[in-house]
Amino acid sequence: MTMSAVMGIDLGTTSVKCLAMDRNGKRIASASHSYPIQSPHTGWVEQRPEDWWAAVVKSVRECLSALPEDAFIEAVSLSGHMSALTLLDECGSPVMPAILIADTRSEQQTRYLMKHYRDRTIALTGNVPLDAFTAPKLMWVRDQRPDLYRKADKLVFPKDYVRFRLTGRLGTDPTDAGNSLLFDVRRREWNETFIRDLGLRVDLFPEAADSLSAAGTITSEVSVLTGLPAGTPVFTGAADIACTQIGTGTLEADIMAITLSTSAQIIMRVPDTHVGVAGQVTFHPSAAAAAMYAMGSVFTGGLGVQWGYELLFDRDSMNAGDYERLDRLSERMKQIPCGSGGLLFLPFLVGSSTPYFDPRDRAAWIGLTHHRDKALLLHSIMEGIAFNIRENVEAFAAMGQVPRRIYLGGGGSRNPVWRQMIADVLGREMVLLQTSDASALGAAAIAGVGAGLFDSLESISRELVREGERLDSDGERHRRYNVLYEKYRKVYRSLHEYYTELDSELLGE
Repeated sequence: MTMSAVMGIDLGTTSVKCLAMDRNGKRIASASHSYPIQSPHTGWVEQRPEDWWAAVVKSVRECLSALPEDAFIEAVSLSGHMSALTLLDECGSPVMPAILIADTRSEQQTRYLMKHYRDRTIALTGNVPLDAFTAPKLMWVRDQRPDLYRKADKLVFPKDYVRFRLTGRLGTDPTDAGNSLLFDVRRREWNETFIRDLGLRVDLFPEAADSLSAAGTITSEVSVLTGLPAGTPVFTGAADIACTQIGTGTLEADIMAITLSTSAQIIMRVPDTHVGVAGQVTFHPSAAAAAMYAMGSVFTGGLGVQWGYELLFDRDSMNAGDYERLDRLSERMKQIPCGSGGLLFLPFLVGSSTPYFDPRDRAAWIGLTHHRDKALLLHSIMEGIAFNIRENVEAFAAMGQVPRRIYLGGGGSRNPVWRQMIADVLGREMVLLQTSDASALGAAAIAGVGAGLFDSLESISRELVREGERLDSDGERHRRYNVLYEKYRKVYRSLHEYYTELDSELLGE
């Protein structure tokens, strides 16, 4: 008797994860391969779509080889990192490297949109113009590389490119299209009038089909490359955070998930966009029909701790031994009181994200002395990031979204000091998520619902969540952190003014 299974392919910013899941929501095999990021100029962050595809082929083959002998892949779907501009010619070949979400080369185009179209993008999407969205990136290509702009036939997103390679069919879905600023998130269709008003080509934009819709089947050529049977159904899929919403149970309206990865994300389902917090959080279409979610982004999440460790221990990168050392340091950090002995870290190594979204902001350590206590310095980094997470949670509260339950997941949640610190800073009980690879699981769930193995995204989402330890907030530490949090906010305002004035002077404004 064969075991029915589905496959999710999650295209992350540094690697692809291929995961197979049975009809009970249990992972039965997985594989992963990485690919490089290029930065040929300051502010440029690129990847070659061909590298994505090479890693996908390897990962799918390895995942299939790890399956139980009686398992059979019924369907495939995909997840991919958001907003990355991927331009293809009429043959489906990339005309240039993909411009990733963190790329800021389109600053001039973003300023133009902010000056002339801010209210319009808020009305259309709930969001203000940011470099992170796709529209300014496309405008940059039009303005700076008109030869490539003319050569382009279609605009897609990372998971759409991989799906095209799997099936030979082009398209996208609302969860990715909704990160472009050019998509009506309520009507779930491209706003062709706005596209034309910006002087962009309407013909570049592909059909946006529902995440659960059938998008084709595995071709004979791909079957030879990957081992997936020709004719296997492929379903459209969704952006990575929309898939993470499935994998973390936040399709439910009163659940918040905080994920401590390289960056940290705070996500929660919302009934609609909210003008009062436009520019503080971002709004996105969900993979579930007619649903929306809001997201807070803390760019310096796990990145901050990794940066601090590598700086303090003179490392180029962290390996397994370094993580063991960090665990030992955590025992020392448990003895450090709130406030890190007067040290305060502002966690803006790559500019600020929500609720400020200002690339001029910078990280800073306040209160340094000649002492070189590495545990104390790392403790202060964790506190600064926790304060930034609280700013995000308060932005949700400002629009009336107060969660009944908060899940904490991602690699950073394994650190006992940091997870307890976040509970104390927020003054909320949290529940650790034992679920890992949430976006890959979300992609597999889409394949399962599409193939009829699961009843709905909502029902399988509840099955995927694995709850772990409950973290109670300590009342006394929370009161202390309330005082320190206000000081953090005050210091931020002062340094933001300094960096803004410095930027204006450097730019000659």
